[in-house]
Amino acid sequence: MSQVTVITDALRRESSKWGHLSDQAASIKVSVDGLGLTSLTFYVGEPSNLAYSQAYDAFQALMSTVMGGAATEFGQVATALLKIADAYDDADAVVEVDLNAVYSV
Repeated sequence: MSQVTVITDALRRESSKWGHLSDQAASIKVSVDGLGLTSLTFYVGEPSNLAYSQAYDAFQALMSTVMGGAATEFGQVATALLKIADAYDDADAVVEVDLNAVYSV
């Protein structure tokens, strides 16, 4: 049943890709978490620096949340693809055993 083997190989390759993307997203999240800046960083000689600082903090928090979610969800996609490949392989093995029992009489 070589058709199923091709399908499961593609699923395993795709799983590897998503696992790599998960690792990259996790690395980016760690980097984003370390990019905190104080409100003095945005001082431009007027009171509006607080608004700039708040905008930066909100954007940094958003990016941290997005990258953390991506790392988790990409890892879940990778795991799901491996489970699907294993299920195909298991089903293929059962069908092969059933057909051998029928045709070996």
